[in-house]
Amino acid sequence: MSDRIPSSVTLREVAGAAGVSIATASRILTGARPSAPQTRARVLAAAAQLDYRPSGPARALKLRRSRTLGLLVTDIENPYFPEIVRAVEDAAHERGFAVLLCNATDDPGRELAYINLLLERRVDGIIVAASRVGARHAALLARAGVPVVLVNSEAPGSGLAAITSDNRGGARLAAEHLLALGHRRIGHITAPPANAAAAARLLGVRDALRGAGIAPNLLDVALGDGRVGGGERAMSELLDRHPRPTAVVCYNDLTAMGAMRAVRRAGYAVPGDVSLVGFDDIDLAQWTDPPLTTVAQPKREMGAWAFARLAGGGERPPVASGPAIAVRLPTTLVIRASTSPPSEGAALPAS
Repeated sequence: MSDRIPSSVTLREVAGAAGVSIATASRILTGARPSAPQTRARVLAAAAQLDYRPSGPARALKLRRSRTLGLLVTDIENPYFPEIVRAVEDAAHERGFAVLLCNATDDPGRELAYINLLLERRVDGIIVAASRVGARHAALLARAGVPVVLVNSEAPGSGLAAITSDNRGGARLAAEHLLALGHRRIGHITAPPANAAAAARLLGVRDALRGAGIAPNLLDVALGDGRVGGGERAMSELLDRHPRPTAVVCYNDLTAMGAMRAVRRAGYAVPGDVSLVGFDDIDLAQWTDPPLTTVAQPKREMGAWAFARLAGGGERPPVASGPAIAVRLPTTLVIRASTSPPSEGAALPAS
């Protein structure tokens, strides 16, 4: 491959060098229809020699496809999202698609600006991995004229395809693990209601308590923000309660990392005094001290499914998202060293 900066060579020049018409050169370079092997070889050789690069916008207008997808994420600094981005990009690369990444920073105005920008760029589809975007802009996305897939969130009634993990079932797994270890005073650090998964994860923890014969209203709940700082503040609040919880299910791994800081700052140990469980299984979870027990979401599978939903089985993506479809993938519990049985005297039954 040439390492020169692409020149402004025109299709006419390529056709002249190959001794064919402009129409023939165009058909061969775009793959529009089969051509004689010798003619095809001459055109491709001329294009390579002249370092010809077709115009992306012009080709998109002509073929009504750009082989480009938009990917909108909430916050690229959150380690959860790069794993989804990588899955989408890997799948796109294998199929010859490009991905335009937009970091919305949970800003409604920025989200709207990016959606409009992607539509102006004539992308073939949009993947939204931002939990609040579906709720805030569902109507716009539904009439965008290109297929849209929501990842890790849903917009019921919008007609938009969506893929999520089993948030409620995953949180129940986390709480059942703590109950099996002997914990009875369990806390939960949740996230603001606007976070799409917050309510489901809280319900999952309560399901586990109910299944163990513990009244769900005995669950100690503190509000975090899905970030390390919010987890630290919420854990400090739980530690000030009497009796304090001996184990806590956290909204996500970042929350759990903040909770771990608060436990240590208060002079307690993880898991000796307080066991902690996260959610997501981001890569950093295995490197905390101690390594974090967490609920793993199938992030790569979610990203790959979202791409496949847009790109379809052939080269050309569908012109519309088609019938609405919602897929929910199972979660798994990954047990590491941040959980253990409660210390002596801490496992008294809740009353």
